[in-house]
Amino acid sequence: MTIFNGQKFAQERQKILRVKVKKLSFTPRLVSILVGTDPASLLYTKLKQKAARKVGINFKIKKFPENINFKEIIEEIEEYNNDDSIQGIMIQLPLPASLKLKTKNILRAIAPQKDVDGLTLNSLFVPATVKAIVEIVEFATKPLAYFGKKASVVGASGTVGRGIVKKLKEKGFKVTECDQKTRDLYAKLHEADLIVSATGVPNLIKGEIIKEGAILIDVGAPKGDIDPSAAKRASFATPVPGGVGPVTIVSLLDNLVNACLNTK
Repeated sequence: MTIFNGQKFAQERQKILRVKVKKLSFTPRLVSILVGTDPASLLYTKLKQKAARKVGINFKIKKFPENINFKEIIEEIEEYNNDDSIQGIMIQLPLPASLKLKTKNILRAIAPQKDVDGLTLNSLFVPATVKAIVEIVEFATKPLAYFGKKASVVGASGTVGRGIVKKLKEKGFKVTECDQKTRDLYAKLHEADLIVSATGVPNLIKGEIIKEGAILIDVGAPKGDIDPSAAKRASFATPVPGGVGPVTIVSLLDNLVNACLNTK
């Protein structure tokens, strides 16, 4: 059984990005809007900033207090939309309770060509997490063919879930969509060659419900969806932390570099 090393994989991707950035005639700039003081959000933002610096990207963190109002954030985003020196804008999610119901409206305010996290329908980019999952699946399944393989996506109705369902179908997988409340979850997962879980429910995927030798992609945060008993039955599994997360960050940065190439 292979435990995926997301850090090592991401480091190899960073080397490629460094070369691309050096070829640009300007320094790419990415702004991350951080509202409140949630420890996990602060950590994730710092990790993104650290990775950006490694490849030569200027990563600016714009912090706002938790009591900031909706209008102020929209005005800030519009200012960045109109700033040609900034190629990417992202919102660190989740937003605090006072703004949670406005999340979609805030994300929609980002110009499509600058939504490098790919979280809006009009974004020009594949969502960073979806992009990361596809790359990990390709790494895990080489040299096997995708066509006709069975995949189950748990949490298929979420932002990440919808995107990964679409991409896996494009790859030729027969995709079953479900969530943590699906009554026949055992039946939907037991025959799957690939399981992607993105529910945020710790240890949801137990060993007894997965097929021996399945590929398990865990997108649960901050703790993994996949129980250790399931990982032991798999042929390939991504850990939490250190699995999908580092690859998602480098995928975000790759989107930004692509945005720069389109603005040259």
